[in-house]
Parts: sequence; structure tokens; C-alpha cells
Amino acid sequence: MYMKKLISVITLVSATFISGFYLPFANSGNSNLAQAQTKQVRPTRLSTGEIRQLRQALPKQNLIVNHAFRVNLPECGSCLFVPTKSNDNRLAIYLVKNGRVAYTFSQSEELTPKGWSLFEINAVSFLQLSFSDPNEDGILILANYITGIGRDGAKPFPIAILYQREGNKGFKVSEKTSQILTSRRVKTVAQAEKILRDELQYLP
Repeated sequence: MYMKKLISVITLVSATFISGFYLPFANSGNSNLAQAQTKQVRPTRLSTGEIRQLRQALPKQNLIVNHAFRVNLPECGSCLFVPTKSNDNRLAIYLVKNGRVAYTFSQSEELTPKGWSLFEINAVSFLQLSFSDPNEDGILILANYITGIGRDGAKPFPIAILYQREGNKGFKVSEKTSQILTSRRVKTVAQAEKILRDELQYLP
């Protein structure tokens, strides 16, 4: 009998108490920040020193600090999760530990072909996808892109990128699920969570 994937979404929201800590966020606007609740990952906002560490480790990248966190992951223990925007407007995501890049997330040209430009990241969510494992094994990125092609080339549109842990090899893009979420034009974590929980029924 097929069972629905259980999803636990961790949420860090502007001016919200999480596990006893008050996390005020500057310049958050109306964007959805990292969605999650403390379990294994335990995402926390970066300190000034940690941001400085990232700038030294990634000197040629434009850090997206509003969606960067200190996290606890099997891939590197306590480390810094940071999405960046390159000079050619491409998304790159890293885990940084002790001032060095410990892991680089793969990208999918099926979801974001060359020539498309990252406009902005709207949300980062750490998800529990596996039914058998109580810890977060998925990372969802909700972003807006532009194609730069045609009459509507400068008009942003939503792209959902779901990463799933691949054993002890790190994370890989879940192409099929990402394409489903993108085709549904998912813009918020709540929308993604509803589809993942209520519609995508399969064994973990």
C-alpha cells in the first residue's frame, strides 16, 4: 500500500520565535524566508563573522545572505549553507566549513537552461521527505527566473528546485518532482507542501 511522504517544513520567519530564540530579519520585504522547524538541520541566521568567512571563501560570488544559514548536515556537520548569484546571473549553492567550500550543489539545465538568469530567491526550505527517516533529507529552493528572450523575456516566472539526499553522496536535484512543482507555478512553501503531501503519493 502506498503511503504519503511525510513532510516536515522548518520555518524561519521574520520576527518569529523559534525554539526560544527571537530572530529579527532585516530587509525581508514580502519574500518567504527559509521555512523550517528545528530538528536535525537546525538552521540559524548568520553572524557578521560568518558572513565575512563566506566572502573570503567565495570571493567571486554574490552572496544571497537573506537565504544563507548555519545548518547541521551529515555532509559536513555544522556548516554554512549559502546560495549565490554569479556575475552571469546563474545560481550556485555551497556548503562552507572552516572557511573552505565543503560541498557544491549540482544544477539542472533541464530546469534552468543556460541563458536563463536568476532574478531572485523567494524561499529556502529544509524538508523531511523520507517516511522512514525523521530528519530533513530535502532542500527546496523557490526562485524567480527570466529568460531574456522575446517580448516577455524580462518578466520573472517561478521555478522550484527540489534537492533530495542521495545516501552518503550528498544531494541531487529531483528532476521529476521539481518539474511538477514548476509546472504548477508554485510560488510559496505552503503551496509546495500541499502538493508534496496531498498529491504526490509514493513510497519513500
